[in-house]
Amino acid sequence: MLEIGVQSRGIIRENAIEVGYNRIKQAGITCVDYNIVSPEDSTEKLEVTYFKKHQECAERHGIRFCQVHAPIFKYEPNKPDKLEYILEEMKKSIAICKLLESPYLVMHPLELAFELGRVEEERINLEYFGSLAEEASRQKVVICIENMPYRRVGRVWEGACSEARKTLEYIDILNKRAGEECFGACFDVGHANVLGKNLREEVKALGSHLKVLHIHDNDGVTDSHQLPYSFSDARTGLCTTDWSGFLWGLREISFEGVLSFETYRSFTSFPGVLQDSLLQFLYRIGVDFSYIICFNQILDQMGSKKKILFGAGKMFDVYMGEYGKKYPPVFAVDNNACLWGTEKLGIPICNPEAILEIPEDERIVILCNAYYEEIAKQLNDMGINHYELTEEILRMNGKPI
Repeated sequence: MLEIGVQSRGIIRENAIEVGYNRIKQAGITCVDYNIVSPEDSTEKLEVTYFKKHQECAERHGIRFCQVHAPIFKYEPNKPDKLEYILEEMKKSIAICKLLESPYLVMHPLELAFELGRVEEERINLEYFGSLAEEASRQKVVICIENMPYRRVGRVWEGACSEARKTLEYIDILNKRAGEECFGACFDVGHANVLGKNLREEVKALGSHLKVLHIHDNDGVTDSHQLPYSFSDARTGLCTTDWSGFLWGLREISFEGVLSFETYRSFTSFPGVLQDSLLQFLYRIGVDFSYIICFNQILDQMGSKKKILFGAGKMFDVYMGEYGKKYPPVFAVDNNACLWGTEKLGIPICNPEAILEIPEDERIVILCNAYYEEIAKQLNDMGINHYELTEEILRMNGKPI
């Protein structure tokens, strides 16, 4: 199972950090994406030693920092000294990342296209990131470039690295100049969603360059940073975010990183007394995500057990298309009596009672049905308590009505 993480923002308050890390751990979450507050938004200076208390507190609670989010600055072309100031603060952020024992620092590209044009924006951004490569290498920190949109006059626009193709161009150029892997990608699901990107294809394109995630939901218009499945189409009831495509993409690239949620607006909007429950629910979502992404490994762990699919509909087709050759079922069962005695894709379809003909220690039933709750009850009534859900890839955007 993949590790599950959450952002510090909205959960860990500076006057009660012990409580914050403890409630994260009690929810089952093991990783934190630490958000460094910009010194421009704080009365305190950005001092590296200040963060030692976070490192010690997290260690006491068995929490690790899977990633750190650098502060966000606005570069102003008419202030030539501003870039030098930003670079110094980013070098401090790399040092903080090292102190927190995090391998990854998430950074935003500078937003310059509206003032200077795309060509100049790219030149300055490559110079900006490249100026940090030596420090990142020295501290053994990988800088992860986030797919940021631009927000202007109530709209979102394509950013410097808001699509995977452009992010890869940046990473390849920067790593080549550095002579080592100092740069990777941070994929933010919500940002890709408001820009109408194909989540599956973006993830696949990033491939091994994808190091960290920001997982959160929105309505496809506003960058809301809410829990997954928070937004749906009023007519169909289906999610406005293509969660199935996102998870499928992660599975196809064999993602092994942390499922890190950036749902801070849920934590700042829910009453404090509900935060523990909210964290537990977020963890449960992460467990389901991990199950889907790692479904190949789950099948491997079944070994030589005979696989029986319960359901001969669309999810049967998905299973056979994805796994039929490597993990063929001995037969499928279905509650539709009209299908008994027939075959589909060369697999016999039987009465569910046929499951009982195979000894329990020699079989594994895989539920290939969107209505798995009803099927699970039916199996329990038959005395069958050991089964697996399929990856449910077709129903991640909502259950059919």
